[in-house]
Amino acid sequence: MSPLFRCLICGKDIERSTRSFWRHKGHLLCSSCKDQLEAGESKGLRPPGDPLR
Repeated sequence: MSPLFRCLICGKDIERSTRSFWRHKGHLLCSSCKDQLEAGESKGLRPPGDPLR
């Protein structure tokens, strides 16, 4: 069983591997928050803290 971590945005407990945790430097998102961010990117919006391109 994989360990539980908290979603960075909403705080829900999510099950992810420790390897995933270290790869993303602790910034893990639940699927709902990730979908919302991706929907915002497709509309031309960028999440806070995302560098300008």
